[in-house]
Amino acid sequence: MLLLLTILPFLAYRFAIDLHRIMLNNQAIVQQQTVENLALILENRTDLWALQIQSGTPTRLSHLNLANSVLWVVNERGQTTYVVGQLPQESSHEKTDLFTAVGKSLIKTLATFLPYSLPYPYPQSEMPERNLINQSLKGSTIQQYRMDKSQQPVSLMSATPLMVKEQIIGALILEQRMETLFSKSLNYFYRLIGIGAAIFLIVIIGAIIHTASLSNRIMRLDNDVKKTFNAQGRLTDLGFPDKINRFYQDELSDLRHHIHEMLKQLGAYERYLKQLPKTLRHELHNPLNRLAMSLSLLEKETQHTQLDYAQHAVAQLKQIIASLSEATSIEDSLNLQAPEAFPIGKMLNHYMKNNIDLHPDWNLAFKNSVPETTLILGDGFMLEQMLDKLLSNAKDFSDGNMPITVQAQVKSQKVKIMVENSGRHLPAGHEQQIFDGMTSIRHLNQDEQTHLGLGLYIVKLITDFHRGKAYAENFEEYQGRELQGVRFIVELPILKSEI
Repeated sequence: MLLLLTILPFLAYRFAIDLHRIMLNNQAIVQQQTVENLALILENRTDLWALQIQSGTPTRLSHLNLANSVLWVVNERGQTTYVVGQLPQESSHEKTDLFTAVGKSLIKTLATFLPYSLPYPYPQSEMPERNLINQSLKGSTIQQYRMDKSQQPVSLMSATPLMVKEQIIGALILEQRMETLFSKSLNYFYRLIGIGAAIFLIVIIGAIIHTASLSNRIMRLDNDVKKTFNAQGRLTDLGFPDKINRFYQDELSDLRHHIHEMLKQLGAYERYLKQLPKTLRHELHNPLNRLAMSLSLLEKETQHTQLDYAQHAVAQLKQIIASLSEATSIEDSLNLQAPEAFPIGKMLNHYMKNNIDLHPDWNLAFKNSVPETTLILGDGFMLEQMLDKLLSNAKDFSDGNMPITVQAQVKSQKVKIMVENSGRHLPAGHEQQIFDGMTSIRHLNQDEQTHLGLGLYIVKLITDFHRGKAYAENFEEYQGRELQGVRFIVELPILKSEI
């Protein structure tokens, strides 16, 4: 719409220029026919024409206005023998209405800086008489504009030869001012331009107001949608207003209503998914406990391999329920937890020392260059849970060709924690996808355990709570030797660092 409104004035101006050219051509043709008719009268009825000139009304031609035009009679030597009429030195100022004045001012203003000017299809000169006389005495009927010092046309001159018995005996020249050449038609033209400009101005103002209103409503809709989601992309309490009371009801109002209904359904579905693990855990624990107790009693009375399978299946079910409820519990805890400043370097040293002592078979290596005085904003216990998931993941996928290495360093006002293990690479395109919930690249039952793909999802939840970033990448060498593996990286912003 804005592009159209930008181009439209130039198209309208181009149309006005072309219409003006047509009017000039028509009036020039009329003047040419007038001077030719006068020459024809002089040729055929010289006596009658002379008497009419002496009376002050040389002809009754409707297009000839001697109050604002001059008629010259020139002999065969180019000398002016008779002049009738008058050409005022200043243009007469007629009273015009508002639209005519606006149209005239607009056209003349635009013509001063646009690349094309008002069209004048005939030669232009400040002293056109000599050229007109010479050409007409040679038998040509020509027209030319008289220009002022600012190169604006003052009058239009038409010249035609005077002939008696097919012999050129002189020339007839008619000069008429531009203001009276087609004053009524030109005023109608200017009035049309003025009315069109007023209509266009009203349309422009209306379009600007309408566009601004639409933009404001769209921005308000965008802000309302953004407020509905938190930084982690989760629905907050649905405070999204439905149709706001306005005097209009249009497609944008319907869109707001549809978004409101969609968010209501999405919020209800999200609440259902959040409550589902807790409900399942509560409802399934009792029958599972009774089933486990019954299987234990049967084992005392009967020894059968299927009983072991059943006990293992019950244990897997309990693990599934615990895994489902773990992510929800952590997310709820993060929503309620107020972040506090704590020294991450000291926390990492204490945490990794305990893990190395508790899991000697994991072959852990730890390198920490983060000062113990470096503070971040968050929760140290949650970070320990995050590292538990990363170490457990590294242990499950490590092939044992290198220690599971944990490195921590400060870089660009961020604490960068890297957990590396050797083993097969992540599939292409899974570097970020593996942090989504219910995503796992393990082979089915490869370790006789149930994996729902929630471990790295919990890592992402905790990282987002600390306003950090978690990602993964493959590597091809370790300490100068070729060795493929995977590196998980967590970046956490520093609150304060003292070295």
